[in-house]
Amino acid sequence: MPEPLVDQLRTGGRLVQSIGQGGQERVELHERRAHNLVHRRTVTAARFVRLYGAQGYDQR
Repeated sequence: MPEPLVDQLRTGGRLVQSIGQGGQERVELHERRAHNLVHRRTVTAARFVRLYGAQGYDQR
């Protein structure tokens, strides 16, 4: 996890994030402890479609 993202969480805060390469993601739940981030569980497998165009990735 990027340190600036973890730093925004207070102790007890939760972070739900997709992790993995395109089409092979896992939705993971983490919880902030006093000095670190602890993985709690995998919520589900997921497949996200990238957004292309003006509000997303270049179509190259």
